[in-house]
Amino acid sequence: MHAQDLLVEHPSVLSDPEWIALESLDDHTDRFVFEDSMLHILEDRGLVEAAGERWRLTEDGRQRLHERAA
Repeated sequence: MHAQDLLVEHPSVLSDPEWIALESLDDHTDRFVFEDSMLHILEDRGLVEAAGERWRLTEDGRQRLHERAA
């Protein structure tokens, strides 16, 4: 299954896999359970950014994660 198959069409709605991906980055885990394609999709949506060898949430990503959790 491709990462694109896990996404929701609406740009302001996070799918469960996107939410899980953002949550795992927020926890600063060393093990990312998705393929790199998910990171690039989230990057294209402005939710994450490369930070050297690691990835981190952008402010928009943090806000979206907070909204979904509330």
